[in-house]
Amino acid sequence: MAKKPEKITHNHDFAYTSDAELNAQIAAFTAAYEASHDHRLAMDARRSLGPGKVRITFRQVDKKPGRK
Repeated sequence: MAKKPEKITHNHDFAYTSDAELNAQIAAFTAAYEASHDHRLAMDARRSLGPGKVRITFRQVDKKPGRK
């Protein structure tokens, strides 16, 4: 039986005042990361660090092949 490859994760802390602002920050962070790397990030976990602060754990995912 084949073993699953180990997940590669990245943590990033965000400070926000509203859920809409947090969603925009996450989208901007993942877009910037994807533009500079050969893979994309998918949200894996979310931990609160107190009011208005959160730590998001992302896992690396291979990019989907583009349409031609």
